[in-house]
Amino acid sequence: MREPPKIINCIELDGKEVLFEELSEEQRRQVSQILLDNFMAGLGYIRKQRSA
Repeated sequence: MREPPKIINCIELDGKEVLFEELSEEQRRQVSQILLDNFMAGLGYIRKQRSA
């Protein structure tokens, strides 16, 4: 039986390709937030800034 394909998530940061798993937890959170914001902007949504 064949192994299922492996999925490797890479992202380009400062012109360098980096594995998503190698990022710190904070960097992952920031990158995920940026990706989500860009995806949602394409659908017409804009994130509201929280007031302090």
